[in-house]
Amino acid sequence: MNIITFNTYKAATKFPLLQIAAYFNLSQDGWKEFIKIESREIEKIFMYEDSNKLVYIYRYGCITFVNFNQHEIQYFFDYLAKIYVDIDHLLISKFNETHFITVDDNNKVKISDDDEEYQYGRLITDMAATVLAKSTELHKIEAELTVVLDEAEKLINYLHKGKLRANSKMVISIIAQCTRFKFRTVESVRLLDRPPEFDKTIETRKIFDAIGNVFELVDRYSSVLSRTDVLDSITEEYFSFKSNQSERRLLMFEILLLALFPLKYFLT
Repeated sequence: MNIITFNTYKAATKFPLLQIAAYFNLSQDGWKEFIKIESREIEKIFMYEDSNKLVYIYRYGCITFVNFNQHEIQYFFDYLAKIYVDIDHLLISKFNETHFITVDDNNKVKISDDDEEYQYGRLITDMAATVLAKSTELHKIEAELTVVLDEAEKLINYLHKGKLRANSKMVISIIAQCTRFKFRTVESVRLLDRPPEFDKTIETRKIFDAIGNVFELVDRYSSVLSRTDVLDSITEEYFSFKSNQSERRLLMFEILLLALFPLKYFLT
């Protein structure tokens, strides 16, 4: 029996995959979601052999370590920093996940709690690393959305209390937060996509989706989209109120001009 350990961290907003791939002499033809650093390159970093270690670096700022201990993980982060890759240690401490896959003596693995078994191959490791990275990135989006929604609700409170004018700077800051989040959500739309490497056969698609179901990727992303719709409705209500407010001011100004016109006529 063999236990494969996965540790994934959100370590940056984005990773410069072309720069990292060039440093490790990895081919990077066209758009790719991740690069994979295999044991041969890892051994050069640590100066000792271990054929079971792998590192996956994802475009959206996540990194998955396979069969690394904590000291080795920190050493690898320090190594990336030495080659001018920015690492955000605050993100690392807040957004990280761990997963295990057990390969039995017959080289079979169970993906979930059901009884279905799959023949283990390195591709399953690739898929598990990728799904865990997607889950970690989704965790970051979920946490950020909660904060942005809490801030956006303040807009409604200000509308009800008529305090928008007094809090204009705060309102602008909240609207900017909402807008930035919505742009980042659009960028994250590929999170549910299967990378081309895992979309070639019915079997690989089945295994990838099974691992995704373990982390409830589809349900969680659907929840994010629903909550983003709530965010849209809050900001739209604010802009609608401001538009109506401007129209009322314009109407009052026109009424004032019409009222002044006959007065001016009689005075002249």
